[in-house]
This record gives sequence, C-alpha cells and structure tokens, in this order.
Amino acid sequence: MIVLEITNEDILYAEKLLLNTGEVFDDERREIIKSLSSTDIKACPGSGKTTTLLAKLAILSRKLPLKDNSGICVLTHTNVAINEIKHRLGDYGQDLFDYPNNCSTIQSFVNQFLAIPSYIHFYGKRPIRIDDEIYNEVIRKKYYELIPRNLRFGIERQGLDITSIRFDLREPILLKNLYGNKVYKNQQSDSYIALKRLKESIMEDGVLCYDDAYFLAYKYITVHPEIKNIFSKCFSYVFIDEMQDTMTHQKELLDCLFDESVIVQRIGDLNQSIYDQSNVAGSWDIDNESCLQISDSKRFSNAIASIVQNICVSPQELIGNPTIPNIRPCLLVFNSESIGNVLAHFSRIIIKNELHYLDKKVFKAVGWVTEHQEKLGITSYCDSFNKVIKKKIDFDYLKTYLMKESSEDVERSGSDLYRKKILRGILKALREMGEKIDGKYYTELSFLNHLQKNNKKIYEELLLKLAAWCLKIHNDEDIISEVKSFITTDLRRFFNWGNMNILESFFINEIEGLTEAHQIQTNIFTYNESGNEVNVEVSSIHSVKGETHTATLYLETFYHDFDIKRIINYLKGRHTDTKATRTLQNLRMAYVGMTRPTHLLCIAVREETISKHEDELRDAGWDIEYVFIGAGRDVQPV
Repeated sequence: MIVLEITNEDILYAEKLLLNTGEVFDDERREIIKSLSSTDIKACPGSGKTTTLLAKLAILSRKLPLKDNSGICVLTHTNVAINEIKHRLGDYGQDLFDYPNNCSTIQSFVNQFLAIPSYIHFYGKRPIRIDDEIYNEVIRKKYYELIPRNLRFGIERQGLDITSIRFDLREPILLKNLYGNKVYKNQQSDSYIALKRLKESIMEDGVLCYDDAYFLAYKYITVHPEIKNIFSKCFSYVFIDEMQDTMTHQKELLDCLFDESVIVQRIGDLNQSIYDQSNVAGSWDIDNESCLQISDSKRFSNAIASIVQNICVSPQELIGNPTIPNIRPCLLVFNSESIGNVLAHFSRIIIKNELHYLDKKVFKAVGWVTEHQEKLGITSYCDSFNKVIKKKIDFDYLKTYLMKESSEDVERSGSDLYRKKILRGILKALREMGEKIDGKYYTELSFLNHLQKNNKKIYEELLLKLAAWCLKIHNDEDIISEVKSFITTDLRRFFNWGNMNILESFFINEIEGLTEAHQIQTNIFTYNESGNEVNVEVSSIHSVKGETHTATLYLETFYHDFDIKRIINYLKGRHTDTKATRTLQNLRMAYVGMTRPTHLLCIAVREETISKHEDELRDAGWDIEYVFIGAGRDVQPV
C-alpha cells in the first residue's frame, strides 16, 4: 500500500484554489484533509464538507500517479455532485477522472466495472441499455406480449407493479421490489413462472434496470471471488460522499470489493437519510469515538442551530455561523379557516426582516406529503401545487431555455434536465439559422455526433461547458452570455456563418412577462405588499435535499399522523432516543427540511398541535404567531 502525507503546504495550496481571499481551513477541517486512514467523517448541514473533500482531492491529484500505479476512487450518488467536482477543480482535478483513477456515481461504477463485464460473461454480448425509464417501457410492452390474458387477470388482481419486480440480489427469485417480499410463495404456479420468464426475457434482450446491475454484480463476484483482490490492488484510496444515502445493497457490494489494505473514508450526515423503505438505508454504523467530525455550519445562524440540533435521530452539538443575524425561528399557528393565508403570513415575516432585499435570495415552503384527501398535505396550503402543466419545450428566446427549474421538476427528471434544455436552446439557434443534416434539422444526438466527428476540440469543450452550465443554473447563476458566446463564436466558426441578424430577437435578455409565465409552471406563490414582492416556491422535502434557502417554511402534513404533533417534544428541545419507525422517519424528514435556511426558519402548525405546549416552545427559542383569516392583517406576535 502506498502511504502518502498531506502537509501544511499542501493545505495552503488547496486554500488558494478553493477558498475566497483571506479564508482558511480551521483545525477541524485541516485534521480531516490531512487524514489518510480509514475513517468515517460526520458532517452537519452547511458545514462545507464538499469543499473539505475537494481540498483533499485537489491535493492528492497533485501527487498522482501513485508509485504502484494504483488509483484513487471517488464515489457519490448524483451526476450533479460529479459535475461540481469537475467544475470546481477544473484542470487541477482532471487526473481523478482518468485511468487508473475513478470519479463517478456509485451506479456508474457498478455498471462499468461489474454489471457490464458480468453481462458479457454470462450472455456473450454487451447489454443494450441500463436505464429505468427504458426498462419500464419495455417490460410494460412485453407484459402484454408474453403473459396470457387469463394470467394477467390474476396478477393484476394481486396489485403487482410489473415495473417494480426485481430479482433477489443473491439468487434469481422474484421479489415485489428490491426490498420486498416474494412475488408468489408458490414458485411453481403458472403466474410466477410466466413473470420469471418475462423478467429473464428482458434481461436476455439486454435491457436492464438499475437494480439489475447489482444483481449481475453480485452474480459476477460469486463466480469470481478474486475480484476483491483485484479491486484492492487497483485502488489504494476510496472516498464515498453522502454516505447516508448509500443503500444497504450498495454498501454491502462495496464491502465485497475492498479489503483492509484499502483506505476507505465515508463522508456524510446520518440525520439526512430520508429513504422511506425500511432496510434500504441506515446501514452506516458510525463509531462515534473514532470518527472525525465537522460540527459548525456555515449555512445557518446560531438561532437556527440551537433549535434543529435536537430535531434529529442522532443529536449533535451544532455551531451556527456568527456572521448571519439571529432571527428567532417562528411557529405560524393556523386553523381550518386561516390555512389559506399561511404562505402570505410567511411572506410578511420575510418582508418584516428585510430578507427580500438580499442578493440571491431563495424562499421556499416545504412539506412531507404532497396531498392527503382527508387530512393535511401541501395542497391544503396551496391548492394549485403540483397541478400537471404540459410544459413547452420550444421557446422564442434563449433565456427561457436557461432558467432554473423547480425542485419538483429536477427531482422528477434528474440531473440531465438542464443539459437537455441547454442543448434544445442551441438546436433552436441552428433551426433559426437553417442548419440541417441529410435534409433534416439537427437532433441532440445528430448534432453531438456531427460535432465530435468534424471538430473534436469544440465537441470536448462543449461537454465541459455543459457540466459547468448545469451547475451554474442549479446555483441560480446567469449563463446566457456564455451560451450566447458559444453560439456566436464557436458555432459560427464551425458552420461558417456570416450574417447572424436573424438571431437578434432570440438573444434578447429582458423579456416582459417571462418570469410570471415561468412562476406558474414552477409552483411559485407570489406576495406583494406596498411594492415589496416575495416569491415562495412550494416543494416537497425530498426535492430540496442539499439546497440552501434564505428562508424556509416547513408545512405540517399528515403521514399516519400529523408530523409536527409526532415530534413536538423534539421542538421543545427534549431529545429522546427512539426505535419507533414512524418517529425516526419523521425526524429525518424534519431535519432535512428545517436545516435548509440561512436566516429564517418557520413552521406552519395546527392550533391543536401546539395547544398547551406554547410556554415550553417559547422557552426553547420559538416565537409564536397566529395566522388570521384576513390576508391584509398585520403580523401579530403572541
């Protein structure tokens, strides 16, 4: 095993690369950056753990190649995270993406190094696709082709979701889902045999869902136990980011690949694991005595830190950012008649504290349950929330293609959403200029293929730009001038354009009415008071994980019970250990939702929930305000 050392000079290099002028890493973060032994690193929301990890990676990248030609493996969960590494390290971290190193999502890692080789080994060919959407389309179609009508009746009566059926990871037994029960106890029944043939047929065709990749990976390791030794020699250092989001089967698979000679560091925040299924996550057993920790948050104030440190599964002492002014968190108390005014009340508190004057402000209202017919959901506060709106994909202006989408849409469409929108904007410019290939307007695929074939330099630059642009849009940065420059410079040269006047209107930056149209599509509540405007985006908790807001309103909803009622004692600062599944799940959701804001945290809560708890809640640091029926009423503190 290669033993490296990270020095103070190395950290100075990382500080100049990643931090603003005058900023330095404190002792807690320096210890983590220097650590090159297997350990767990426990972070808190807004702790800058990504920057700390990037510092370590930037330093290690300088020390490549390692003497034994082994590599460094960096694993995370989303392409957005991978793009952030590419964007923030730039050329200084490029080696991490090249052999013998690896920097990818866990899914991509499993696909490349295990699932595809396994498929080739067992089927003698490469799989066609590993993608849930394609797989779902194919299995729905084949279900009607391969399953007789008389069997379909019984299967559908059982309420089985065909697209969710999976093989058990250890043996080819059909389960209702990856962590579910067997499809049928009787594996000799006609229905079971038919479903198994259906599943096997699709796999033989080479169309795989993401979970199939793990089934193939485990199968490959079973017949090739020497793989662990091979991977352990390939990678000397393994860094797993967002460890709390690592599912049980992912963790167990990674344990099968690396022996004790490999330095494995796992980074994350257990309190932010919000999977709904039991046994899916929670397998990260941290040794609190030996783990390293980042205990202070650069995101939120001390007023918020002191409240949320107890609203979690594993309490931790949180230190807020002293440069952010302390605004006492506030409970907005409503009843059945005033619930419709909760968002307006929240907006008035934002104005009262002059948060609407801040640059890059983000105001969001979040809830656990989208809709509940009888009790309480997000739609109870905003009845237009989540209405299905058929969105345009073709626009008259470049700016429209480059606007940030709602968290709901990003969650629904994945990290590829912005990439597709940017490319559609570029394709729109090509259509306006009359560019065609083989008599047809360019598609995303034909454009990229044509670019790669005829000018590899521009093609590779565009791929890097797309990664950076996606991240910038996600972070509310304006990229219109950069995309316009690419079209008017690189593409103009590539297509040998002369006069480009036809694109003048397409490049207009200020478009009257555009923002309003976009708000309708993205669940935004707009409040105006004496010329002051506040826009509050309404979202689910799942969709805002990892985000930073200026002010967040947590909406009480109903999931087997009213969620704030279930954890009211934790809001009062009384943390108690529990094994109750619903409470644990509730605490994780609340923690993620309530640790988003930098300046202001509010919770919308029913009168019945806080009745007789008011004094203890005030003592714990909460302000309490009642929401009145009249939308024009002033905020009334209690």
